[in-house]
Amino acid sequence: MFRQLPLRAQRTFIAASRANCEVSSDLQSLEQLEAIHCECLAQATPEQRAQDEHWPADLS
Repeated sequence: MFRQLPLRAQRTFIAASRANCEVSSDLQSLEQLEAIHCECLAQATPEQRAQDEHWPADLS
């Protein structure tokens, strides 16, 4: 399901998970989400990657 989200939604989900004190303590899950995001980014079109690169740095 996470892989089907747009790249920006994936980053938003990861940032929200980091900000949540209960979820952020599960480092393994966060690392898995970040790895999935990297895989999706590697398979993304140039347009999708460009949109992801313009995402605010403070949310990454």
